Amino acid sequence: MTPRSKLVTTQGDASLSSLRNVFKQSHFQHVPVVDSSDKVVGIVSVKDYFKEVSPLIDSASETTLGLFMRTRKVHQVMVSPVITVPLDTSIRVIAAMLIEHNISCILVTDNQQHLLGLLSWKDIMKAALLAKPKS
Repeated sequence: MTPRSKLVTTQGDASLSSLRNVFKQSHFQHVPVVDSSDKVVGIVSVKDYFKEVSPLIDSASETTLGLFMRTRKVHQVMVSPVITVPLDTSIRVIAAMLIEHNISCILVTDNQQHLLGLLSWKDIMKAALLAKPKS
C-alpha cells in the first residue's frame, strides 16, 4: 500500500490544468480527491483525465483547450462515490473487489473516511511475488 504520507491528493474544485500538473510531477496513475477535512470524496485516474480532454486535443485551438483546462473542475471528471476499504481488509478480499468492480486500485480509509492509503493491483502482485511459499 502507498501510505497517505506519500500520496498526492487533489480537491474537487481544482482545475483539470492543476490535475495535469499533478499527474506529470507525481507519476501516479490515480489521484484521490479529498475535501478540506481530508475525507475521501472521489478518485480520478489518468484514464479519466484523458477521456475528458482527448476529444479536444486534435480539434480545439490551444487557447480553447487552455480555457477548458482552467475552467473544468476535478469533481466533474472524478469517480464518486469511490470504493474504499478499512485498513484491516485482507489482500485476498481487496483483490476480489478489484476484479468484481473492474478497478485497478482501492482507497484505504478509517471509519470517518479519512484517507490512509491506496492499494493497487501492482501492490498485490508485489505481495504475491514476495510471499514465501508454504512448505
